Amino acid sequence: MKHQITKTNLVRDIYDESSYLEKMAIQQARKKNNQIDEEYKNLKKAQDILNSSEIEPPQFLIQNILDYSKSSEFETKT
Repeated sequence: MKHQITKTNLVRDIYDESSYLEKMAIQQARKKNNQIDEEYKNLKKAQDILNSSEIEPPQFLIQNILDYSKSSEFETKT
């Protein structure tokens, strides 16, 4: 039976979450199908961009979380 390679399969492989057999199937599919190879490369570029970006929440949001934490019953008492 032939396995259909999806974007989910490719993403799992990029993030090293696929099994050995999935990795082998993806490698084979990339060699045989230029569209799959191109999609894999695009997803890999997106991963690289996400990993290199420095995203931080706005300071007001951090302060809101801290204020809520102080007023929360879950805060530990000293």
